Amino acid sequence: MNQVSAVTERRAATAQEVELRQALHRFVNGRLRDQALGEDIVQETYLRMYDYRRTRPVADAAAFCFAVARNLVRDHFRGLRTQPAGAELVEDIACPLPRAEEMLDYRQRVEILIRALKVMPPLRREIFLRRRLDGMSGAVVAADLGMTIAAVDKHCTRASADLRHALERRGLPAGGAA
Repeated sequence: MNQVSAVTERRAATAQEVELRQALHRFVNGRLRDQALGEDIVQETYLRMYDYRRTRPVADAAAFCFAVARNLVRDHFRGLRTQPAGAELVEDIACPLPRAEEMLDYRQRVEILIRALKVMPPLRREIFLRRRLDGMSGAVVAADLGMTIAAVDKHCTRASADLRHALERRGLPAGGAA
């Protein structure tokens, strides 16, 4: 085959491809009356044809494409029938992540608490962190530091009060988000 006939065949194939694509668009858009959805269905049709061609030959590409497009249009309408009548997309779909203002509030609280812990007397801070952060029992902390359990409890109470006051000085409630 010479170069001229190869170029001529490619041009003919390209022209047929353009005609097939236009015909598919007319076919799908005539049934859906939605340009964007029609384009999606045509694209999906071509994807399925190319995927099918990887394992088997397609004798008539146009017939294959129209059959796939027809099935996709049917699937679309079948999906519409199975939705409840009042089903609409909710604009405000709940996101499992905290909102931006909640994250900012959380970060602000953490910064305030860290500063309050830094200015706390060292023994009080040590006892508080062991009890609340490390989860150690009051008896274990008392034994480690050579103190009574009552003294450990008093340091924890005072540390909690210090942290609560640090938040309140900034106008933030101690319990959580405002």
